Amino acid sequence: MCFFELSEAAGISRADAIKRLAALGSLPLIGGITPRLAGAPPVNDGSATTALVGATAFVGDELSVVNDATIVLQGDRIVGVGPSTSVTIPSGAQRIALHGKYVLPGLIDSHVHFFQSGGLFTRPDTIDLRSVRPYTEELAWIDAHLEDTFARYLRAGITSVSDVGGPFWNYDVRARAARTAIAPRVAAAGPLISSIDRSILSPHGDPPIVMIESPDAARALVKREAERQTDFVKLWWIVTDEHPAAAFVPVARAAINQSRELSLRVAIHALELETARYAAESGTDILVHSVFDKDVDDSFVALLKERNIILCPTLRVLGGYETTFAERPELSIQDLRIANPETVGTLFMLIDLPNAETPAQLAALQKVDPVERRAAAMRNLRRLHDAGVTIAAGTDAGNIGTLHGSALYAELETMVESGLPVKDVLISATLNGAKHMARDHELGTITPGKLADLLVLDENPVDDIRNVASVRLVVKDGLAYDPTELIRDTPEQMAQRHVNAFNAHNAAALAELYAPNGSVDDRGAVVRTPQRIRSHYAAFFAQNPAVHAKVTARTSQGSRVVLREQISSLSNRSTIERQATFSVNGSSITHYTEH
Repeated sequence: MCFFELSEAAGISRADAIKRLAALGSLPLIGGITPRLAGAPPVNDGSATTALVGATAFVGDELSVVNDATIVLQGDRIVGVGPSTSVTIPSGAQRIALHGKYVLPGLIDSHVHFFQSGGLFTRPDTIDLRSVRPYTEELAWIDAHLEDTFARYLRAGITSVSDVGGPFWNYDVRARAARTAIAPRVAAAGPLISSIDRSILSPHGDPPIVMIESPDAARALVKREAERQTDFVKLWWIVTDEHPAAAFVPVARAAINQSRELSLRVAIHALELETARYAAESGTDILVHSVFDKDVDDSFVALLKERNIILCPTLRVLGGYETTFAERPELSIQDLRIANPETVGTLFMLIDLPNAETPAQLAALQKVDPVERRAAAMRNLRRLHDAGVTIAAGTDAGNIGTLHGSALYAELETMVESGLPVKDVLISATLNGAKHMARDHELGTITPGKLADLLVLDENPVDDIRNVASVRLVVKDGLAYDPTELIRDTPEQMAQRHVNAFNAHNAAALAELYAPNGSVDDRGAVVRTPQRIRSHYAAFFAQNPAVHAKVTARTSQGSRVVLREQISSLSNRSTIERQATFSVNGSSITHYTEH
């Protein structure tokens, strides 16, 4: 919900071309892929008490290292933790040996939006593609895939999230998550109290964003959200030439004061230093973005510190829009592996849009250079962290190019690149995330008495923040899940992941889809084993750095999937039509043929 600067310009400049997109044959990428939820049984199912034995555990508020640790779980609580020599394991407990592994508290993403998919069609106020895919269909898809989205968060090791703004439907999402075993804990806010109109986002009359023009209207909306036991009240403080920052102050203060009377916490979207200062002075509890427009000053730093305001920086969300609109989606191997493949596939569709702007033309539309904008946000994060401001990691997942579940990994990496110590970044995604939810009394650390939400890793996350992706087990409410069983991609999803990895030019992500003896028949040239398949595609992408596949038709029967594809931007400037046939066994491709 953060790309206002580019929204109007992008939508208007593409308007004529958008009308022609439906005729391009891209529609088979949208819809028609039904997720298959594994319903994975916990590895400790049926055990009232579980002992995790032998790992290195990061415990307490400071993530102190305990080697050869034993963590005892009883029901949904942690009841014991310490060196194995000092912890008694109750009789009858199920033991899970974790020697050589590492245990963190479950990760927390402090900024998500479930009413958005992360795909290209999810923000018609930013880029209006309703003539290609009606927004009502986008919303229906999101609702139908909600359990799939939940599972992808757990698959990533994220056991709690804060949805900081959306329609009143958000409270139903929170309730669905609470009664779904394979789901993160959800804190939720309702409709955003906004300085500008976004009625395009409410085709069903349940708006995620409501323009509020008077203090009385602000107080009334806060009261409605309070009736749903909201976890936050969220203000969307957008600044334009027509809507200067100061003009929204009376509405903001009315909303904040009403929230205080009802013992509700307030989060405010503010991208500019001036707006963030107004938000802090008006009494917000949380700033949900870093300052992007300029470096923060001493008085602002002191203000946040004095008032114990939590900062959730969301360093990468603007880049998701920028790279998607520039037709170069910036996707990690974790995005290609964990995020919903259908959503990922939509991010490449602008390449097939005629008369689309070039990246240079797109950059000219932006008020601030995107590289400098992120650099400013990173500098500001480092300064506020060093001053002692509480930092909670969050992604703004659901926005275009910021994918549910997987986006947190890149966000944590960027926080480390900003100069924050790795351990502090881990605390921002655990204990400080729990503080953001106002649940640090029961979440965020490995401490006896707290809820048993844990993450078991193959590699040490303190050595390298990227190791948080080496997920071995995810523990939620004391139940331990094999992450590979939480989502079992269907054959159609496996084929789409192959297309996505191809379009991302990521040979590693493509090769890992294959079984150990899997093979590729590239028009008669057969390549076997994932290692050789990776080398084959790496060489192909090096020779064809702009190659792109557009799916024009899809059929499937059981484990066999056939795609009709148009391959363009080859190095010889040719465009070819091909048929791709996938044979899938379980979670692997066994054979792929191009002809």
